[in-house]
Amino acid sequence: GLNMVDVGFILDVSGSVGADNFALVQSAVANTVRSLSVGLDSVRIALMTYHAQQFLQFDFNDFVTSEDVASAIEAIVYDDSQRYGTATGAALEFFVDNFLTTGAGWRGGDTIVYVLTDGMSQDSVDVGAARLKGTGVQVVAVGITGAVDEGELNVIASTPSDVILVADFNQVETAIQEDVDNRDTCTTTTTTTTTSTTTTTTTTTTTTTTTTTTTTTTTTTTTTTTTTTTFTCGLNMVDV
Repeated sequence: GLNMVDVGFILDVSGSVGADNFALVQSAVANTVRSLSVGLDSVRIALMTYHAQQFLQFDFNDFVTSEDVASAIEAIVYDDSQRYGTATGAALEFFVDNFLTTGAGWRGGDTIVYVLTDGMSQDSVDVGAARLKGTGVQVVAVGITGAVDEGELNVIASTPSDVILVADFNQVETAIQEDVDNRDTCTTTTTTTTTSTTTTTTTTTTTTTTTTTTTTTTTTTTTTTTTTTTFTCGLNMVDV
């Protein structure tokens, strides 16, 4: 299938996450990236972090191999100098303004954006979510721990099935990897073929001197509808 997919990550680094849990997120995202066919003409990756402020870590142009992307993710330093808040709405807008541009290497085609957060936003996500989804990208909201607001995640995500809830940070890697593995539905083409078979009416009249026999064959119409759904997109996986 088509493999020119741009994948963005928006990672919460607020005070509630903590250095140990952020290390689990880094590992989860880095290992997922290693399973993808990353390159200028295949999958491109971009990533930002946020708390009350927003940080552009790297855009879609910066790295062209999965290992370089993974290394850049693992090199991010979690700032625990103070307990920062969570401004998810501002982060979504920052991503639109700073990543979804040709200058940032975005190709404007099939794009999946993963938003990972461990709590409720302290700002409204409504405008940011509408702007992000308005660009045509697929948004997946990953809520970690029971502190998240599921209603808020549904506002962020493209569809209810794009909301992923995990109980703790140890489950993040499996959840993201499974979603990436199953995400071959960027473009769906449905072809419907209808075949009609009609049997015409035949009337046979036989007349003898004493009896008239009429045989009528009724009309039968059989309609067979075959629907074929073809997925013409997806994330090229690396054979391991």
